Amino acid sequence: MDGFLPILGNGEHYVTPEKSKPGPPINKKNLPTFEEARNKILTNIKDIRDALDNVNEPFRVNEVVLNLKMLPGFTAKSFHPDTLIRHAGAVDIGSKKWTTTTLDNKNQPKEVIGKQIFLRMSDDSLKYFERQLHQKEALLPKGLVNEVLLIEDFFFGDNSELLKRFDDEWESGRIELVLHPFGDLEDQVIDKFVSLYQKFGGDPEKFKWRSYYPGPLFMSLFVNREILRNILFFNPIRTAHPLRFRGIPDVNRSLTKIPMPKSPSDEFKSSIIVGMFDGGVDDRNTYFNKFVNAQDAVSSYEDTEFMKHGNAVAGSLLYGNLQGYKSSETLPVPPVTVESFRVLPLSDPTDPDLYEVIDAIEEHVPKRDDIKVFNLSLGPEGAIEDDYISRFTYVIDRLSGNGERLFVVAVGNDGDHPDVDERRIQAPADTINNLAVGAFTFESDGVKVRAPYSCIGEGREGGKVKPDVVAFGGCEQYPFHLVGYDGKNRMFDVGTSFSAPLVAAKAAEIIGRCGVASPLIARSLIIHSASHPNKKYDKELGYGVIPDSVEEIMGCSKNKVTVLYKQQMLPKQFSKLQIPVVSGLDYDGPVDIRWTIAIATTPNGIHTEDYTTNCIEDTFYPNVNTYKFKAPKGSSSKKKSSKVNIKTQQSVVQALIDQGWVPNKYPITKSGNQYLNEQQRRANFKWDSVVKRDVSFNKYSELDSPYLILHAMDRNIQNPGDFFHYAIAVTVHYTDYQGDAYAETLRKYNKLQTIHVKSRNEVLVK
Repeated sequence: MDGFLPILGNGEHYVTPEKSKPGPPINKKNLPTFEEARNKILTNIKDIRDALDNVNEPFRVNEVVLNLKMLPGFTAKSFHPDTLIRHAGAVDIGSKKWTTTTLDNKNQPKEVIGKQIFLRMSDDSLKYFERQLHQKEALLPKGLVNEVLLIEDFFFGDNSELLKRFDDEWESGRIELVLHPFGDLEDQVIDKFVSLYQKFGGDPEKFKWRSYYPGPLFMSLFVNREILRNILFFNPIRTAHPLRFRGIPDVNRSLTKIPMPKSPSDEFKSSIIVGMFDGGVDDRNTYFNKFVNAQDAVSSYEDTEFMKHGNAVAGSLLYGNLQGYKSSETLPVPPVTVESFRVLPLSDPTDPDLYEVIDAIEEHVPKRDDIKVFNLSLGPEGAIEDDYISRFTYVIDRLSGNGERLFVVAVGNDGDHPDVDERRIQAPADTINNLAVGAFTFESDGVKVRAPYSCIGEGREGGKVKPDVVAFGGCEQYPFHLVGYDGKNRMFDVGTSFSAPLVAAKAAEIIGRCGVASPLIARSLIIHSASHPNKKYDKELGYGVIPDSVEEIMGCSKNKVTVLYKQQMLPKQFSKLQIPVVSGLDYDGPVDIRWTIAIATTPNGIHTEDYTTNCIEDTFYPNVNTYKFKAPKGSSSKKKSSKVNIKTQQSVVQALIDQGWVPNKYPITKSGNQYLNEQQRRANFKWDSVVKRDVSFNKYSELDSPYLILHAMDRNIQNPGDFFHYAIAVTVHYTDYQGDAYAETLRKYNKLQTIHVKSRNEVLVK
């Protein structure tokens, strides 16, 4: 590692508290009068009563789920109708988004978003709410009056639309139900549902449930279409979805007659461990026996076909793509070792129940504090849906919600599915706290492109940019070279099952070789270092292709400096983060600045449109002295505003002030409108757990003490106010500078420190 310049740490010493800033203006145009809104809700209540009269007792419990639709545009936490819910005697049990199309100012169609809130109410609370609404407006709390104006609709849903989630060809199979949280009525919900399931012919031996109260209640069960038609009308059900195992590739055709390189001859192995949940690993194979510890996480017997897939995944973790190695060469000692948890085959091959895999993950992961990174190259089949969060996704997001462990997940191999909607990423790649990995391959001219099979984004709310990154996964023309299951010959295959382990191994290596790195930091650095061929993220390659080596991720150059910041924030807090641009350089060429923010956030499984409970909103100020001055009202000036440097143009500043011009409160930002409303924030992915941005300047002199303002935002309705962790990587690239900006950065920002990155030999043990 001679000449290696490591990234710089301790950036948090250059983060300081900042005063809070005003929020976005509230637009209350076109709202109904209170009388209009009240009468509409009273009519809704009458309709709800009529609907409930037709619900048979087996299909409901002592309280029922009702739906409260907010007007489009009023989706922010500040508009949440807490007062109304309290005065209705209701319990807020979740929400989802709803959309409608309106016309914009140019008479063009425009999609707007609303929030639909689920309420749990008894017959008595519904009557109480009705009596409240009959009171005179002057006697009602102001909060209730204001919130009534924001209600679009209040109704009882019979779940009939859930059957549409199952196509006409679907006749029977395992499904997953997500039920609303019912608190102290949960036992009643489960008992009633089991009775209903058995009444219509369901087998109680093929039924499982897992509760995460105050989060969702998940159920896995086997049904045919007739059973499904009947049980879906059970009122506590929120959503339903086929639960099919994604399966594993057929690897029989892929064993070649090309000999493997020689296995590592060194007696040492890496102390860095990666966990994998898959089909098991044959640890008698000479390429695995020193570097894999295999254990059974399920009670089923080993199966050769599943183990072939597990071997391939383990081989990718340890050795990567073997294409660059000649058969006469000896493989180096792998940078990681593997802890294999066998979770396949499932106990009943005719009825694969993925709850067995999820149970194993929940059991084993918390016990292994020594493993920070886990690879998942398996999952349920089928594209994700916005209002359906699988138990698989929810569980791994919970297990990684504090940023102390990282799951690396393959996005799936249906990217070339005939049905465009089925090309979307597959669970649990819709995770918000982890890394979803797609696959790239090469065109004939060497350009990197999405492998045709690699599933595409968008992800769900809170993780819209999916995949996060891509790694080589191969294609028919350029297959992935893997360790053959016979221990002698190579295996050729393609898939995201093999690109994901490349990323998992690098993430583990970053943590193991860098003393200050955590899973959250590794996640931020991998995304930060990813390079997109088109210089912007998209739904095919995400943020781009990961570098070939950890040294590229963890390294700097003399004119390209990366600084790492790690900290925690409280919701509503503002902080100022100083960008480490060195002043006074003999240079006036272009400068590029890139930053990546990653947070660890608690998932909210009952609020699918608010699945991330926190985010950081960032605003970039390139020059501390450049302000916009606004012309006074009634001014005859043709210019309505003027950009002025208050340090170098003091005479201009004084002249403008004398004429009544007023400066903005803050310097000019290059991050756009800081007064975004909630819909604009969502459209701009503001609530994503990752933010990656690039800004470019033609001249170094345009910059003067640049900084970011970080605004910690929270929409955790149940438990607001908790700290959350973040990691930020900032790179300043003085594109054509010939001097040593790296050394100058360390000199000027003397609280920064070079991060010690161990060589691979330093992490080897016997």
